[in-house]
Amino acid sequence: MHDFNIRVNSHIGLAFVFIFSYLILIKGDCGRNDYDDDNERRVMSYNPELSYKMAILSAVTYDQSHPQHCLDQYLPSAKFQLQTVVTKNCDFVDRKCSGYIAVSHALRVLVVAFRGTECTRQLIDELLESVTTPSQDFLNGKVQAYFKTAFEDLWQCMEPKVKALISKNPSYQIWVTGHSLGAALASLASAWLACYNIDARQNVILYTFGSPRVGDCKYALQHDQLVNNSWRVVNFDDIVPHLPPWILPTIKSGPYHHGVEVFYSEKAISVDSAHRECYGTPHDEDKSCSRSKQPFLDLPESIKRHKNYFNITFGTFCKECSSLQEKAFEFRKESCTPDI
Repeated sequence: MHDFNIRVNSHIGLAFVFIFSYLILIKGDCGRNDYDDDNERRVMSYNPELSYKMAILSAVTYDQSHPQHCLDQYLPSAKFQLQTVVTKNCDFVDRKCSGYIAVSHALRVLVVAFRGTECTRQLIDELLESVTTPSQDFLNGKVQAYFKTAFEDLWQCMEPKVKALISKNPSYQIWVTGHSLGAALASLASAWLACYNIDARQNVILYTFGSPRVGDCKYALQHDQLVNNSWRVVNFDDIVPHLPPWILPTIKSGPYHHGVEVFYSEKAISVDSAHRECYGTPHDEDKSCSRSKQPFLDLPESIKRHKNYFNITFGTFCKECSSLQEKAFEFRKESCTPDI
């Protein structure tokens, strides 16, 4: 009964925030000038097959016990080799944030993947902090404080390993991915990789699933320029891409999406379900795509759609693997002392 009450209260709280935000919603563009990044993205185009692989790589982040087994089981031909997993406390109640790095010599790819929220309560905490805590500087813009803090805690351990792998494999692509909170962290990681020339920008590829708004307009525009191959996949009326809501007086200082949205206009049962790339207005916030939906009208269903993309249920996808018995991985003994 206690868990039931928590879920009900969480749903009511989210519904209140959505109703409030929609009443004062500002539907303007973020003052974007004309750049060439849209044309470059049209040449690249969304890749459903790659999107499915990225979704699996994102789902693997939720298995903290045997992620290598999940990689072997669900992407066997890629032969991904897990290099490190880092897990840190990312808020004042000791909830965890996590990411891993893997390499596939068969695909000539490095993977940087981040885990999403542990529970509904953590999602509420993220939302409340985004509304009550000032955004923090990141590159040339501002991002939500919760995301920046979590990213920095993880990245101090992950960045040296990423640099070492790039040095050994300079021609490899870097696939950056994540779901929910993990999508926000992946956004920051991809921008960081490109901005500081850790790898050639054309090698950085970002696919996210159910991403919240990460930062403000300035961050969004800079991210667009830094990471051209950036795809923000949204499953119909998934609730999280509507967060944080636009509740600030001007859109230039409020939360704003980056990257090309790939909108699945019906349930994303598979990557081949009806979908389209969204290049309408406002830039990156195409009002004819997910912004046209009102998830708070059927909150339980929109939450379900957030948890499931392409018939992959984030959080339970690797449950079968987790039941296997195995010794602790050696990567947990990195000098950076990951907290897991």
